[in-house]
Amino acid sequence: MTTPQQKQPIHLSGSVHDPSWNPHNLVSRRLREACNIHASRLSERTTISSSVSSANAPPPTEIYNQVIHPLARASLPRSSCPQPPLDDAITGGGSSVACNVHFSGMNVKLDPLERAAPHRIVVPENEIEDGLMEPRGEMDGTNYGVLWNEQRSATWNAISALATMCDEVEELDKTFESQILPSIVLFSADDYEAPSTYTITPALKKASKKDIFDEDAKAKRESALLARIGKFVPALQLASNGTVRLRRLVKNMVVQLGGCSTPAAVPFYFDRSAAGDENGAGTTSNVLNGEGGNKIDSAADDKGNEDQLGVRGSAAQNKNSFLGEQPPIFGKGVSLIHLGKAIGTALRILIAVDTAIATNTDLQEAWAMYKDVVMEWSEEKRIENIESLERMMVQIEFNILSSRSFIAAIEQNFDPRGRFQSAKFHLHDEIISILLTLYGQYCERINTEYETSERLDCVGVYGLYVLYRHLLPPNLVPDAKLHKSLWSVFPAMCPILELYGPLHFIPREFMMIHAPYEAVKGCSATIHDIRAESASLVLKWDGSFAARVAKIRLDSLGWLASADSELSSTVNSSLSDDDFNLPASIASIERATSCILRGLKIAYSASILLRGQLVSHRSLELNVHFSHMSSILALVEVLKSIEKMLRVRRRAAVLSFQRSTLKMISSNILKRFDRVRSYVDQTSASIELLKSPEKARSVARISACLSALEGVLKGTSSFSPIRRYSAAFSVAACTDPMLFEAFAPDDLRAVEGHIKDLNQISSIEDVLSLVCDCSFLYFYRDLIPNFIELLQHGNVASSTSRLQLLVSALSDPERILKCVKHLDKDVLSGSTLCFYGYEKFVLLVLKEEYVAPICDMIETDLRLAIHAKNAENSKNSSISCVDKRLRSIINAPPIHFCQKQISLKKEVEIHLEKIFYNLCTLNLNDCKTYSEMRVLAEERYGLHILDPCLPDGSLELDLDFIDILRDLSSFVSRFNYNMIEQSFVERMPKYGEKYLRTLNVKCTSAALKQHGLGVVASSVNVSYKILAKKFQQFTQFLAADYVKSLLAKEVRWYMHQKNDGNSIYPFERAASLAKEINKQGQTSSGITVLDQCRIFLTEMGNIIAFVRIMRASKRKVLTDQMPFLPSSVDPMLGKIDFFEESGSHAKFEMEVCVTAILNKPDPDYIRAFVNVFKGVVSKSDNSFMNGFFCMVPALCLCWMESSLQGKEMMHKKNITKGGYYVDDGFAVGLSFCLSVLGQVKQYESLNWFKSIQSKYAADEDDLVEKKNAEEVKRNAKISAAKQSSWFVSGTNEKEQDEDYDELTMLKMMRKRLEGNRREMAMLFFSLHGAQSFFKDIRSSS
Repeated sequence: MTTPQQKQPIHLSGSVHDPSWNPHNLVSRRLREACNIHASRLSERTTISSSVSSANAPPPTEIYNQVIHPLARASLPRSSCPQPPLDDAITGGGSSVACNVHFSGMNVKLDPLERAAPHRIVVPENEIEDGLMEPRGEMDGTNYGVLWNEQRSATWNAISALATMCDEVEELDKTFESQILPSIVLFSADDYEAPSTYTITPALKKASKKDIFDEDAKAKRESALLARIGKFVPALQLASNGTVRLRRLVKNMVVQLGGCSTPAAVPFYFDRSAAGDENGAGTTSNVLNGEGGNKIDSAADDKGNEDQLGVRGSAAQNKNSFLGEQPPIFGKGVSLIHLGKAIGTALRILIAVDTAIATNTDLQEAWAMYKDVVMEWSEEKRIENIESLERMMVQIEFNILSSRSFIAAIEQNFDPRGRFQSAKFHLHDEIISILLTLYGQYCERINTEYETSERLDCVGVYGLYVLYRHLLPPNLVPDAKLHKSLWSVFPAMCPILELYGPLHFIPREFMMIHAPYEAVKGCSATIHDIRAESASLVLKWDGSFAARVAKIRLDSLGWLASADSELSSTVNSSLSDDDFNLPASIASIERATSCILRGLKIAYSASILLRGQLVSHRSLELNVHFSHMSSILALVEVLKSIEKMLRVRRRAAVLSFQRSTLKMISSNILKRFDRVRSYVDQTSASIELLKSPEKARSVARISACLSALEGVLKGTSSFSPIRRYSAAFSVAACTDPMLFEAFAPDDLRAVEGHIKDLNQISSIEDVLSLVCDCSFLYFYRDLIPNFIELLQHGNVASSTSRLQLLVSALSDPERILKCVKHLDKDVLSGSTLCFYGYEKFVLLVLKEEYVAPICDMIETDLRLAIHAKNAENSKNSSISCVDKRLRSIINAPPIHFCQKQISLKKEVEIHLEKIFYNLCTLNLNDCKTYSEMRVLAEERYGLHILDPCLPDGSLELDLDFIDILRDLSSFVSRFNYNMIEQSFVERMPKYGEKYLRTLNVKCTSAALKQHGLGVVASSVNVSYKILAKKFQQFTQFLAADYVKSLLAKEVRWYMHQKNDGNSIYPFERAASLAKEINKQGQTSSGITVLDQCRIFLTEMGNIIAFVRIMRASKRKVLTDQMPFLPSSVDPMLGKIDFFEESGSHAKFEMEVCVTAILNKPDPDYIRAFVNVFKGVVSKSDNSFMNGFFCMVPALCLCWMESSLQGKEMMHKKNITKGGYYVDDGFAVGLSFCLSVLGQVKQYESLNWFKSIQSKYAADEDDLVEKKNAEEVKRNAKISAAKQSSWFVSGTNEKEQDEDYDELTMLKMMRKRLEGNRREMAMLFFSLHGAQSFFKDIRSSS
């Protein structure tokens, strides 16, 4: 019984499109839903991920330096699927979802492809709606009308079921082709990183992976394989479900084949003279289905097989209760070629899967490791209820990973209850009949211009032969002639062919493995001999390969010219409606259709030759001669030219002609059956028909076939695969000896030809995608550099268009690389890393093999032209010969590769801009030459090369900025920083020079204008490295035991004083600390230890100041450029509002650039330095640096003495190295270290400035008191001397001189005190200013 939801009318045509319900996606969805539904039932208890995360799970072990086992990590997104998919009884099986889910989704209008219950397509809708016939075709009766309806119902049901099976096989073929086979073949894809050079061959990659001597690499590879196989399990489940479904379909189709041809295998009660039935009525059974016309899947038990053969329980128990027997459902002599071809297709898919598994050693190795890990976990009982996972793994290994899916399909029991045997029906005879017919048809078309997919279909023929050998009873001998024909005929024409990508099929090798027959002379050989003979044939045919390619290329050129005119939109456009001529229109449609079909034939020929050439040489390990590269490239161009013509250039015409052609073909098919329809109508009205039940059944069957054929061909303007199969089976079922007068064999052949044309025209998009697809070039990507080299050295005029065709072919692997789910994906783009590596590789080859030579040619041409212009008495006529040749290449349209646009003109402009800039920076005197070359490039080739804006020279460049960067360490030691003027001053001039060199913001900004703002980043990097080196030396000084002990002692003393309320660090303590540190002696350069520390701080401060000057110079350069930018910014939108016109893409880009310049924050390099050093110090043991703030007073005293000595040296005639008048780098370096160590507040708590001020104030008061006392004493002595006698005057003068010297000494001490006070004041001012550099950093921290 059908549900009310199922009885709703199903519309087969309309304007609503639902891509998710097309046949290809439906099969994929059914297979995936099978995995998901079964996995969800057991995911909570059987998955490794859930068990690892459970509370009772053992603690994770550390394997491969990972916390969780790689198997567990890889299993997180996956759940086990222990059972194969179930039949849904509606759409042909493959899903465990209820029927209502699928059927409810079909109650929509689908056009052009349809997915509906099969009987709704075959059975006329008016008969269903009028109640004359139930949808499933089950009616019983004894009168003539019921007999008539019974036969019609059985015929419609049979056509529906057979068409549905063939349709599902085709859909499974597309699913395996697009999803399953790419996943298996690309399991070990190792293009995670694009190779730096494209000379790495697959053999080298394989050798690198097999390197057993590198233990680390081996462990890393095993870990990667385990992780990948864990992610690959869902793909294995999908493949396992697909192979199980194919095996069921093979068994089902073989049993249906025998059921349609066996007259005595199934009882059929409708004969009125049947004994044992008093009422003359029995149970009608369908040969194909017992419980419903749409259930086509064979059940797993014996009862299901009974239902397949149409035997109900009552009929099975009463086999002897009838005398009549059921006749063949389609009559005698009906050959179900299309069903046999579907069986061959299913077997061919299984062969391809087995080949892919068997040849993938990485997959086998990864699966073995995966099983070992699961077994180890199972033995250690780390996971509870792991039996479901193990059962799933066993099923996956049996169904697919054992490489025996084909063997399992043909070794099924196709006669479980022995009905064929009891009926004395030989199923192998039916198989061999179909095999001979298909093999003869295929061999006739191979190596002819009419060949399409016959080579690939022959793989199914060989699978049918192995099936025939399995069905053959042991007491019978195989057909020797057939075996010899299979051994000699097809292998002589095609010794090796492509299954998919790198997978190949050798017929003789296949026969020796699966169906050997040594009794036939000359039909046995070893695998080595078979491959050697195949290699000799391939090498023999290599001699004519170029000639065959030339013929195909010539045919394609002629076809392109004719197709461009025949399929043009202007053809017959001048005819008005009054001048419409039906015969002329029909002739025009026929010409266009013939043109389209001829293009498909040429594409098939090119694809077959190209694939065969590549796979034969790669599989047989033969080298492709370089002379054949041009021929292979020509075949690729032919395929892409035809695809571009039919799918891009003339797509609208093809689609319009497609609809008209389909209507014409369907009408031609129906016209062939006009006489048959008349004959059936006349015969059905005859009274004599009641006297012959057999003839009545034949007429009813033919009438049902004609009704089905008319419904299929007239029901819609689009022809889905199930409609085409329904039409084919309807035509096949019409063949009957009684129709030979009305339907001759010539008519049958004509109809078969029309059906072939119908298949090609209705599926022209799929056919073009399949034939012209060049995704297999991914597996031969080592030939890509040779292709590019041929284009580069070929005809320049046509190289660009040919390059676009080649790049289009190289873009086809994107489809298979993006559909593979188990490969790692990039987070941003969503593409697999394998695809990213392939894309990067192709772009690298294009750049090095095609773009780079053209750039060199243009650069050479420009140099020769400028040289000829500058040379005396030279002629320019011989230089312009390359102009037109290169200009055509540069002005060609952009090249499109994998959704990316490559502009050759832009690449040349970038190359020349880079070359001109780099060479100008090396020698500014060549700027004029390159300016002329830039003007000439725009004049000759239309290249717009930007001016690098590099000046020839500048008077402001006192120092060479590049030389400073080369030896920045020497610069910071020879120059001192002046914070007020933002400049560096040389400490001592070079030998022979009479002036000091300086470096200021103006000089640096001029250097940035010359060399570009790009040198700022390089300068910062160099400064950071030197700063890190100096800071390391500074920390090593503090880490010395003697310094560390003194600082610890000083910190303890200060903390004790601070606790007592004395928070001012005394001057005497700083002086004594300096003396204690200096007791360590002198360094190798003759300076004290404290001076060495001061120098470290000064050089660090100079580096910080240098970076600060660089930042100020960069701002000055940008400020100088600001007048050329608009100053008005829209505050609401944040964009520049200086264009009046709107809608311009250039305006938007300009707004974005200008807004970025105006609003982009300037990076604070000093903040970055402090944060980096602070992070490093905080992570290390820096306890020895905690007392650095107590060392600052001693360093200040040391700096003061050095500064005073330097300034005194400046007043001397001969200035030595120690002479200088400014040194603010010490203050900057000291502030930097305090900020990095986080001791600014501790330093401020010393109140060192107050201590210095109070110290100097006390010294000054003392000096003033001493001076006053000396003056009073001197005045007293002078007064006393005036009163004394004359004879003591000599003694008084001596005492007065001593008093004068004492006063002079006090004045000098006061002057010295003032100098010290001034230096310390300048130091504190500089230190305060330097601390402002790091003030924001301190506040944020």
